[in-house]
Amino acid sequence: MIIPETMARVEILTPKQKINELITTLLKFKEFEPEEPKTPISNLRFEDARRNLGEVNEHINKMKILMELGGLIIEPQGKMKVNDWIEASNQVFIEGSEIENKYKDLLEEIGKLRAELDTLNSQLQEVEPFKNIGIDLKVLYSSTHFEVALVVINEIQKKQLEDKGAVVIVEELGNNRYASLVLSRKGSNLDEILKELGLRKFETPDFIAPQIYYGNLKERINNIQTILTQRREELAKKIKEDEKNVKELYGKLLTIRDAMNILAKARKSEYYVQVEGYVPDKSLKRLSKMIENIGFITYEYPKRYGEEQEEPPTYVKLPKSIIPLESVIEFYGTPSYWEISPTIFLIITFPFLFGLMFPDFGNALVLLLFSIWFYNYGKKRGSENTVKLSLVLIYSSIVAMVTGLLAREFFGPLPVGGLQELLNNPSAPVGPLYYAWPIPVSFYEKISDIIPTGANAIINTILLSLLLGSILLFVSTLLGVINAIKKKDKEFLFLDRLPLFIIYIVPLIVFLYGFINISNYQGEEAMILGGISYFLFHSGTPAPPSVQILADILVIWVEIGLIYNWVAKAYLLKKHEHASTGSAIIFGFIEGGFEAALLLLSNTISFIRVLVFAIAHYYILYAFSYMAYLAAGNPSSLLSVFINPAGIVILIIGNLLAIALEGLIVFIQDMRLHFYEMFSKFYEGRGRKFEPVMTYVELTQ
Repeated sequence: MIIPETMARVEILTPKQKINELITTLLKFKEFEPEEPKTPISNLRFEDARRNLGEVNEHINKMKILMELGGLIIEPQGKMKVNDWIEASNQVFIEGSEIENKYKDLLEEIGKLRAELDTLNSQLQEVEPFKNIGIDLKVLYSSTHFEVALVVINEIQKKQLEDKGAVVIVEELGNNRYASLVLSRKGSNLDEILKELGLRKFETPDFIAPQIYYGNLKERINNIQTILTQRREELAKKIKEDEKNVKELYGKLLTIRDAMNILAKARKSEYYVQVEGYVPDKSLKRLSKMIENIGFITYEYPKRYGEEQEEPPTYVKLPKSIIPLESVIEFYGTPSYWEISPTIFLIITFPFLFGLMFPDFGNALVLLLFSIWFYNYGKKRGSENTVKLSLVLIYSSIVAMVTGLLAREFFGPLPVGGLQELLNNPSAPVGPLYYAWPIPVSFYEKISDIIPTGANAIINTILLSLLLGSILLFVSTLLGVINAIKKKDKEFLFLDRLPLFIIYIVPLIVFLYGFINISNYQGEEAMILGGISYFLFHSGTPAPPSVQILADILVIWVEIGLIYNWVAKAYLLKKHEHASTGSAIIFGFIEGGFEAALLLLSNTISFIRVLVFAIAHYYILYAFSYMAYLAAGNPSSLLSVFINPAGIVILIIGNLLAIALEGLIVFIQDMRLHFYEMFSKFYEGRGRKFEPVMTYVELTQ
């Protein structure tokens, strides 16, 4: 689950007459990714298969569009019997054309209606600024004493027109745009002036009044939208009636696509066909047994990193429940065959950090319900990425619900803490959920010092955020060292990854130091940080001798690590980029010394955002709760806040903002911590995903 599966590159030789049987077997095997042969037996290919690949993809796209229009879940179904895959593909293409032709007229009509609607909307947008002008343009533009024009201009163009003696009457449209009536004396060549400034004079058909033209356009748009809705409903109804055939054809097309993919990459001679591809090592015996009567198989394993012309595909076998987290990793890139997959790392850290930054049970519950809806929407649209992303949100919102329970927060402070929490008044009434909350007050009071919203928790939560960051950064650099060892790349290990690992040991030691006396963690950390500050700046009071010695050692350790990194970067610049000795030293210092020191500080401090967003989330809801309290007239009863219409509206708006805006920001910041602070220490993401061919329908004999 952490290290990619060992892959074997297999070569299969089969008699020509058995190629169709081999393709069927490989599709049923479901763990074979075809490749171009390294040493082809000839230059002869299956040209029909190569041509059919383009056609099959066109039919697949059309079937997906039909299923989307019909509101069907995009999924393959059905059975098919195949003796010859080329003949089968041609037959399936005929079936596809028949189904497509069945809906051709309706689809064409819908397409024309949509195109006309787009054109009308474009015209409507153009006339929108002048829709209140009720006079015919023929009358307006044929003034005896003035030249008149209706134009849309910006601030600069307005000034340019005025400089040329024109009178400009404007109505602001926003985004530095103005609907303008431009007046100029007769004979001033206003049309030429407008052309010079790149402005187009607004006109309507037959110069009718813009108000009338706008009304006509709106009427036509409404009529077309009505017809379009009717045609879509008619099409959706027909597709639903034909659901079984559409899904069965979709399954056949996907299977044909994968079969053609094998054939298109195969080579043939007079008597044999050569097929090559990658197979997981664990499945080699199973494949050998399946094709023992069909062909001859040989295989080889990838060589050392850097010795392969081709990057083997990456296959990380994961439980179905955590596969969706791959979608987050794929934003960064697919793991290389030669590196550890960060998925297991991510399954713990991503939801955990999200939950720490979004601690409100009620808000997280709404996010969970949205994620479930988003998941069903993705399933319906056949969007694998949407499904995976929604599952990531589901996991994250569940963790956020747990942190919300611990923080005793439910849509802000009022439902649980009530006015007692809002006003910080022990005699004020508590919320309706105060005593029913699953986490008792006594437990909350014990952990309140490490909860961002606790009364005296700011310093502790800052330190714990930094501790969390130092642990994650240490693990990230350790994984970088392991990856370099796995690649057996000594230069990469000793000159790139090891220096970072040495440097990032120090923050871990610093923020673990407080655990020597956990009851006084804050005080112990203050001593070690004070000792580091004294060593660096020689001001203030030194720490106790034993602590000061440790602080001195840690600073020197960082300095040695930075010098090591500087020398390593200078060596790499001189060796691989052929820099001069002076340039290598200067730029090696900038990248390996100065920049590395800044990153050490900024990467570690960056984790304070975990605390910052948790506090921001709480106090945004606190602020809206207080506004609701004021809108209700500073009542002494909590019920008065909950039944006040203005108070209800304020609370709803505040929570919607917190869920939508903060939920998005926290998700992005969570990704940022992983991508920039952690992944950059060990993960390159330059691999390619293992994409085996398979059958999407039941293949019968």
